[in-house]
This record gives sequence, structure tokens and C-alpha cells, in this order.
Amino acid sequence: MINREALERIAALCRFGLLSLAEKNSSMFHKFPRGACGPASEVLGRILKEEFQIEGMYVCASDHSQLNQEQSHAWVEVGEFIIDITHDQFQGTGLSGWVFKRGTGWHAQFSEIDLRRNVFCTPENWPFYPHDGYHAALEKGRLQRPSATQSLN
Repeated sequence: MINREALERIAALCRFGLLSLAEKNSSMFHKFPRGACGPASEVLGRILKEEFQIEGMYVCASDHSQLNQEQSHAWVEVGEFIIDITHDQFQGTGLSGWVFKRGTGWHAQFSEIDLRRNVFCTPENWPFYPHDGYHAALEKGRLQRPSATQSLN
């Protein structure tokens, strides 16, 4: 079973790294977390896989009663958990933290799952891969990596 606290720490560090790019006009993470759910989920998924050997799913969903009809949102699913480091771009989610139980709360209100695939997408398969976000998130994670005694499982 995946340790929720460890996932929360990894998510927070990844988010902290991406936030460091929020004022950088040349970054796709400019104004993070607004409009960055897809790339942020890609970066988080890659770090989970490469650094912690955690497999997950990338999920993009739409048709939520609290969002405009054309809005969609993306997150990562790992085991029984949703990891969403950009939910705070929306008001009134009622969410706190970055890791949530699947099938409950705000995320469960999406009625259309537009895409569900393996979370790890290699840079070769994405022409405009967010390398700056990956390196910023990776840097924060390596500086404050959970110790070996803080198991992820």
C-alpha cells in the first residue's frame, strides 16, 4: 500500500519547484498553478516514476458542475489516491493538501473522463516538454528527499 504522507511530501516538493517558475514569462508554468494542470501532472508523474519507482495514471476530465463547460482538469492517480498539485487554481473545491482519496469529493464530480493513460510520458513523445518545470521540481525533491526510513509503501 502506498504511504499517503510520503506522496503528500513528494507532491509538495514538486509543487514548490514549479512555483519557482510562476514569475518566469518564458515558462509554461508562468502564473502557476493557473492553466498548468496537464504539464504539472506530467512532471509529477515523471518524478514519481524515475525517482521513486511509483507507477500512476494521468487523468484528464471534464464536465464538472463548478467549472465552465469548456474547462477540463488533469491530475495523477496512484493506487487509491489522487495527487493534484493545481486544484487551487479553482475556487470552492473544498480541498486542502495535494493528495486525496479516489472517488470522493471535488474530483468525483467530473462526469467525463477524457483521457486516462500511463502517467509517464517521455520527453521524446512531447515536442514542447516542460524541461524547466521538470528540473525545478526535481531539484527541490533531491534537496529534501524523504529518508530511506520514511518508506513510500
